[in-house]
Amino acid sequence: MKKNVTTRIIVILGILLGIGLAFSAFSATNKLIAPDAEVKVLGLVCPSCAIGLKNAFKKHRSVDNVAIDIKKQIMFLDFSKSKDGKTTWIPNPKIIQMVKDSGYEVHSIKLLHNKKPNRYNKP
Repeated sequence: MKKNVTTRIIVILGILLGIGLAFSAFSATNKLIAPDAEVKVLGLVCPSCAIGLKNAFKKHRSVDNVAIDIKKQIMFLDFSKSKDGKTTWIPNPKIIQMVKDSGYEVHSIKLLHNKKPNRYNKP
């Protein structure tokens, strides 16, 4: 009887530890050093949501890296650079469609190539 209770406690603690590690893996420390765009995604509240969205954008040839802050519901995109140093941007309608295809809605897109004015662009 005592072994059964101990085993259950260990399993529960393992599950809780796994969930905690998953949340910490997708916290604010997952930001890129210098992202090219910030996309505010409504409904992005759990690590598994973040994984699906991240995988969808990583498949696009213009995206080098994706980081997600689930606390702020923001996806950070780092676009690839061409040989002459120009950034290969994804147009806003394409970003919106990719997010919709993943099952979420875009609230705003902030392109970071133009530092002034530093504002959110409604899609």
